[in-house]
Amino acid sequence: YSDETGLSACKTAPAGSKPNAMRTGVTDCPAGRFSVGGATSCAECKPGETSDAGAAGCRPCLTCGLGEYQIAECTADTETRCVDCVAGKASMGGAVSECTSCDGPGEYSEAKASVCKIAPAGYKPKVAGDDGLKTGTEICPKNTYSIGAADDCTDCSDGGHSNPGESSCE
Repeated sequence: YSDETGLSACKTAPAGSKPNAMRTGVTDCPAGRFSVGGATSCAECKPGETSDAGAAGCRPCLTCGLGEYQIAECTADTETRCVDCVAGKASMGGAVSECTSCDGPGEYSEAKASVCKIAPAGYKPKVAGDDGLKTGTEICPKNTYSIGAADDCTDCSDGGHSNPGESSCE
């Protein structure tokens, strides 16, 4: 291209751009395309890659991290979009489209969890809201117990007693 009059040689388009249609200047490659420089056109990113406008190359698409799930796949011109798991759900990330509920016996999780946790002895999962998600733990009250990994505290049998947070009755 030539953006000045009287030059004895044409200029080379820099990386991330191509000559404009009249070859009187350069324009950035659009998102999803790239140029390493010296090219007359911008090349497309391959599947699984993306680029921003003016890119000298494409990059691999991001994958969702631990405690996240994917709400939009990566395309040549847009990056993968991920959202955090809410408390009571978990995800190992990647290309999963939803987080898994922590609904096994004694399971619970905080927000952005990669795995569900298990309520320890003397505790049970705390159920929050109308959706029934188990978002933490709460201590077993007086005269109940839990050996752990249970959704409920068990009442002490007749004549038995316990302090809050116990794993057995006396």
